[in-house]
Amino acid sequence: MFSSLFGKKETENNNLLFKDRAYMTTEAKMKACAALAKEKDDTIFIAWFTDTAKQFKHYFSANGMNESRITEARQLSNSQLISKTAVFVEHYPLNSKEENFVAPWKIKNILVYSAMDEPLFKHFGSEKLIPLMKMMGMKENEVIEHSMVSKSIISGQKKIEAQVTLEQTASSQEDWMRLNIL
Repeated sequence: MFSSLFGKKETENNNLLFKDRAYMTTEAKMKACAALAKEKDDTIFIAWFTDTAKQFKHYFSANGMNESRITEARQLSNSQLISKTAVFVEHYPLNSKEENFVAPWKIKNILVYSAMDEPLFKHFGSEKLIPLMKMMGMKENEVIEHSMVSKSIISGQKKIEAQVTLEQTASSQEDWMRLNIL
């Protein structure tokens, strides 16, 4: 149903650094990541926060999948990326940190799996959109993927970045938002 919401499939927007796949819930996002892992053996999943990495490792393990395919960004070495496809399982709240992290990779359209129930999205009112999307017939496992989504996320990250004066580290996106947003 939502495949035509944003118009025709894009071909001209290959200049974006990140390509977002947004789901309604974290559970749907984890299922999609697991499906990608089963489909493509060369995929490595990168989490920005320790709690997210633990959550995904537990999910992969519980579903009989190799949890070593999940790594934290801070523990990632370039050698782990050789012959691999990197996929982020969440956004970092600051766009500049994401861009600086992937700059040495010299690739574009890096996949990022997100969920509208994540703290970053909730900060911008996603909890109001989820019921509307359900009412319109969108299924929890349907993906929203369009350059407008990626551009909106970048815009939101930049708004957050403007509010952060001295970044405090955290083990989860929720804690990061609580500690760093004025």
